[in-house]
Amino acid sequence: MKFKGTSALAAAMLTGSGSAYADQPTPAVVAVHYVVNEQLAEHLEKSVLDPLERTCIALPRVSRVTSTASDGYVDLEVQFEGGASEQDRETVSRRVEELAAEVVATSRTVRLASPRL
Repeated sequence: MKFKGTSALAAAMLTGSGSAYADQPTPAVVAVHYVVNEQLAEHLEKSVLDPLERTCIALPRVSRVTSTASDGYVDLEVQFEGGASEQDRETVSRRVEELAAEVVATSRTVRLASPRL
């Protein structure tokens, strides 16, 4: 489709692409979500976040680990250089399972996601 006398931004908006820039998806991260019985953030940091962060930051290609804990929930994002892959998700999942005896949780989920934290 040709747009005569129209800026690239306007052309992109008219065609529905929403961006005048090359489509570059946000690199995926591996998101880890825990539901735990512990409610105090201080205890969650020591018993859940610290072990998870230590094990994840040591993985190859990890560029950043961010986390948050509150009211019985723990969320951790593991960012990899170039974005996370399914293989990275599996690696993090294995590490989470290895920590299962150390980190007691009601449920845990490991998935690929867009960065939120």
